Amino acid sequence: MNADPFEMLSSAQDETQRAGDVLRFAPVAPLSTAGGCCVVAACLWPVLPDAWAAAWLGAGLMVALAQWQSLRLVGRARGDVPAAHEAAGRRRWIVASALVSGLFWGASSMALFPASSIAHQLLLAFILAGVTALWLPLFALMRLALWVFAVPGLLPMAFGLLASPQPPQTTMGSLLLLLIAILAAAAHATRRIFFADAAARRELYRQATHDCLVGLANRAEFHRRAQTLEIMGDRPYAMLFIDIDHFKEVNDTAGHAAGDELLRRIGAVLKDAVRKGDVAARLGGDEFAILMHDCSAADAAQVAANVLERIRSFALTCGPRRRRISASIGVACSADLFTSPAKLLEAADQACYAAKRGGRNRVEIATSLGQASRAAGRAQLALVGDALV
Repeated sequence: MNADPFEMLSSAQDETQRAGDVLRFAPVAPLSTAGGCCVVAACLWPVLPDAWAAAWLGAGLMVALAQWQSLRLVGRARGDVPAAHEAAGRRRWIVASALVSGLFWGASSMALFPASSIAHQLLLAFILAGVTALWLPLFALMRLALWVFAVPGLLPMAFGLLASPQPPQTTMGSLLLLLIAILAAAAHATRRIFFADAAARRELYRQATHDCLVGLANRAEFHRRAQTLEIMGDRPYAMLFIDIDHFKEVNDTAGHAAGDELLRRIGAVLKDAVRKGDVAARLGGDEFAILMHDCSAADAAQVAANVLERIRSFALTCGPRRRRISASIGVACSADLFTSPAKLLEAADQACYAAKRGGRNRVEIATSLGQASRAAGRAQLALVGDALV
């Protein structure tokens, strides 16, 4: 069974949202680097040589500037790049930036470690823990980032403190290791919140764009996709308008529950009939439509004949007798009519009603606006057999 185009759209929106989530929290990386450097320099300047402290501060600010400039590059939206590729590129940026920051802070903790001052050692460890905690949103978006940051950034300082015989230092070293575990748990919980939010957005999107009874796109989504094909405009597209014959009698004799079940079964047939990128929709009541990109009238007529054959296989018990189900289908192609999507759907609708006037249970092809020609349908007889009149 082909992929549901509706699900494809939903996934694309998820990827776009994830790319946006990265951009929303990404400034944490350069700001935490720059802010942490400034705080460390202000606190440790009295116990460090001035030239050494100034050189280190300059290096840290250069790292922050490089992170900011790289963020500007990956943050630029490019219309020619799929949303999934943009999101993947930004997640790779999180990992690379976390690795750079981890290496920088790991090297800094060893280079700046004030061996003669326990108070300053604990202060440096506390600042390092604060900088790491600021990364929590990015750790939640990309769990690998936590480990590429924590292993080079926190472990050297933690083990250095644990190796000390002084209880305050060993306690702080233990707390740094505990911080890694706490951040891992917090990142996991925050990630679940992010993905729950994405699931909620996906469900809202589904409710807004699909028919809750049959699971197909609704009328508004069908028109939106048709407008998209019209704007692209480089390839022909076709529309099928499908109306179930005598559906009111089905509801009246077999009941609305049976009618709903029939609509669901027909929706499943249409969903199975579309190719990847095509759209099957319920327009309302017993009216359905299919939008097919890069499709000629002959190809659309073949699809219509296949759909009609599947629908003909359905039967419902209506009172004392079984009723065979049939449909009337109108076909309209942009390559033949050169009109707007709304007018093309109207032409397919008129072709459908021409099929009904011709005896129902058949396919008609529209050859001009406002007219469905049965003669054009007969011209396709060799392609679609006796399903086409």
